[in-house]
Amino acid sequence: MRRLGLIGPADADPAALQAAARLLVSDMDADAVLYLGADAALNAFIAGQSARGGQGVVEHRIADVAESGSPRDISRVLRVLRGARILAKLRVVPRPPIRAVEMIADRVVLVVHRKTDINEEDLINASVLVYGDGAELQFKRFGPRCFFSPGPLEGGKVGLLEESSEDGAVVLKALELDGTMLWSEPVHGRGAKVMVSP
Repeated sequence: MRRLGLIGPADADPAALQAAARLLVSDMDADAVLYLGADAALNAFIAGQSARGGQGVVEHRIADVAESGSPRDISRVLRVLRGARILAKLRVVPRPPIRAVEMIADRVVLVVHRKTDINEEDLINASVLVYGDGAELQFKRFGPRCFFSPGPLEGGKVGLLEESSEDGAVVLKALELDGTMLWSEPVHGRGAKVMVSP
């Protein structure tokens, strides 16, 4: 079962970005999280996580606290390890004209910074079109396609695309930063195209 998290621009709030990424990675067990901004919050978040040490440093600290660490030492190392795990799953959507393309089951998910970057070919091929410049949380369905924006992170919402392990169904969820689900919408597959000729 694959899960893909979606976070809107955080602007200058690295703490909000960290909270959103933690929710999606630690609580919702997302396999990857796409960040739809390229801003000061992202740089500050990455710098903060990197300052706590790379993977080798974390592994060394784990070995140390496993032998003789206090509960406080263990808690501190676990926070660092969680930060490294979040950073490893966080992906940044490339700047136009490059697009991020993900697959969830048989659905093509296209992710762009601006809605105006979506072109006709994207409309033909994608099941879900995600954009980062929505003024607020937005969802619209046009036939078999969904358009989604989590909105700016200051609005306190994120998105999660989730594949069901049972039947391969895919749902798009909107979540509050405390994990409360606002709504859940099915994402339809492309299906077979039928051509009728006279």
